[in-house]
Amino acid sequence: MNAMRRDRLLWIGGEPGPLCLAECASRALKIDLLDTALSRVHRTQGRAIIIALDDGTVEARLSDELRILLNDAACHGIKCIITCSYSESPRVAEILQKWRMRDIVDVKLRGQEGLIIETIARIEHEPPVSETLAITGADLLTDEELILLKRAFGDCSSVKLVKQTTGSAKVYCAFASLLNSRVGPIPLPFFVKFDKAQKIMRELTNYRECTTLHVPFNQRPNLDHDRCLLGPTTGVIAGNFIEQSESLQEVVDRGAGRAPLHSLFEGALRGWRRQAFYAPHYVIHANILERMRLSRPSTYSLFRKARLRKRRDQNGQHCAEYNELESLLAALPQIKHRLGLTHGDLHGQNVRVAGHEAIMLDFASIENGPLTLDPAALDVSLMIDTRIVNGDDWIKVAEEAYKVEALMAPAIPPRPEDPSANLLDAIQYVRQMAFSVQLTPYEYPCVIALQLLRKASYGGAGEEQDRRRRYAYRLADRIIKDIARRMPAHVKHNVA
Repeated sequence: MNAMRRDRLLWIGGEPGPLCLAECASRALKIDLLDTALSRVHRTQGRAIIIALDDGTVEARLSDELRILLNDAACHGIKCIITCSYSESPRVAEILQKWRMRDIVDVKLRGQEGLIIETIARIEHEPPVSETLAITGADLLTDEELILLKRAFGDCSSVKLVKQTTGSAKVYCAFASLLNSRVGPIPLPFFVKFDKAQKIMRELTNYRECTTLHVPFNQRPNLDHDRCLLGPTTGVIAGNFIEQSESLQEVVDRGAGRAPLHSLFEGALRGWRRQAFYAPHYVIHANILERMRLSRPSTYSLFRKARLRKRRDQNGQHCAEYNELESLLAALPQIKHRLGLTHGDLHGQNVRVAGHEAIMLDFASIENGPLTLDPAALDVSLMIDTRIVNGDDWIKVAEEAYKVEALMAPAIPPRPEDPSANLLDAIQYVRQMAFSVQLTPYEYPCVIALQLLRKASYGGAGEEQDRRRRYAYRLADRIIKDIARRMPAHVKHNVA
């Protein structure tokens, strides 16, 4: 990466005291007094910015102009700090909250600037923007994302982005040309992902805490940590692009899903799923919703809740409101089930297949939950996103596949001449993985119903996908109501 040293401490608000000057001198930091916007030199060489507030100056100093300056500094990798008196710190925090910058700007007590400078000196150098980087394919990037890209690939002469099919995040394959590389100018392709800063931070934490020691290195992308950066509202992750691969959905649809599914559950997910068998506390006796917070419709965004209401209305009055369906699940008896770490968003596009090897992508949604959660998410995804059956034929297949009976015990294998045989064969394998870990036969139908609602809460690409997601709501409604009627009396007596 670009080795330019960030050796400037930017200062706003009066003169720094002798202790600050001495601390900067001893740590080879230059102090620049600011009263205007950041210059090009400040953006590339600034290490931190301190806004030193005297009593009574909070309202005047924390203006919209300063908010823009702090946002600019954070975009360029400059640490932002405000110092003030203890009595005025609540007001500073209130303004930063209003600006949505509480996670970007640190608030410290005035008079501690010397100690703060010591901390600043220890901050790892953030890569600066490359003004000469030639970029193609970045038409969809925001200004902040473009700055992050210029910082992440500051050691390159050019980078070409090719958009990849994905969800809400922006994901690209990046072809770069390196400067001053010992090997040569053309590295292997990168994947580059832009998303909200909070999501990127969570994914980087998940990579560090959950993948390195538990997911085989050849079954996950490997990050280039020097290119993973956070801005004020957006972040970027970069790493190895998985070449010569196809999505698990494509592999399943063409009838080659068994081997990569085995690789997924017995390889990529093995390190997580086996933990649940090593200690008794991984088995709990509780309502199925207790450890599925993110799967509950009541936790969805307002937009997704509105989508569910629309799906319900499209299905007519025989379907219950989503909150009624959640209440039915919440009223079910406690059941014994096994917990473990789950991917949280396992679907046919989040798994790539190279040869017969499954490679998991996107670790932003990792959470603890029932071991049946990942199989259920993949089960529903493979059905909703398949391309081998469409229209009324798809509805007939889904109707049979998501009857409660089919979700409680292995089904009869599909006949080879059945047009949907490849899909049903893969789903049957996924369900075997679920049945092998569940402790109560009603667990998997409940988790499947929640995944159907989850799919129904998102928009589909095109009329066929929109129709399927509308039908997913109807299937969830049927499953939940059927389970509520079926739960045996001797189980219901166990309700706490």
